[in-house]
Amino acid sequence: MAVARLAAVAAWVPYRSCGWAAAPVGPHRGLGALLALIPQRAPRWLPACRQKTSFSFLNRPDLPNLAYKKLKGKSPGIVFIPGYLSYMNGTKALAIEEFCKSLGHACIRFDYSGVGSSDGNSEESTLGKWRKDVLSIIDDLADGPQILVGSSLGGWLMLHAAIARPEKVVALIGVATAADTLVTKFNQLPVEDSGRKNYISLHSA
Repeated sequence: MAVARLAAVAAWVPYRSCGWAAAPVGPHRGLGALLALIPQRAPRWLPACRQKTSFSFLNRPDLPNLAYKKLKGKSPGIVFIPGYLSYMNGTKALAIEEFCKSLGHACIRFDYSGVGSSDGNSEESTLGKWRKDVLSIIDDLADGPQILVGSSLGGWLMLHAAIARPEKVVALIGVATAADTLVTKFNQLPVEDSGRKNYISLHSA
């Protein structure tokens, strides 16, 4: 029942409209070379979901530390996986946390490495690194079975996380999931960028 309610809210919650644009590709640009986000008007609502300044850090010896906010509650817990360069204080992340709080369910929201309050450099980010971020959150912070909620590019990472951790993921909810956008943009790169395509492919694994 909780899953059905969350799915309904995920379908109803208004979210910031986004567009994808091509960006110059180079081996030093990482993930930002493949996708560029064009933010537009953000909704002005959810007075109960104000930005919260308190957060914790997940310390990782060989990887950037991740900023996160964990709401304790019953299982299954919810892990919100944000879109490209989106923050854990975004409208959707806060709305889902408030909804989980109303039901008494656990919830985790976080910033990718190089984004928001997390350590790292966004221009050095790759899909592979952000995939590791999601798995770190699931492995080190999440207790028991989890429902993954992936927004936009986070939907692509949500699918990868579900494949990598089938024993911990019990359901998936996609919010404007960009499961095919990345592949489409990758395949549209010109032939002369084949070497760069290989670089991006290797660093997205």
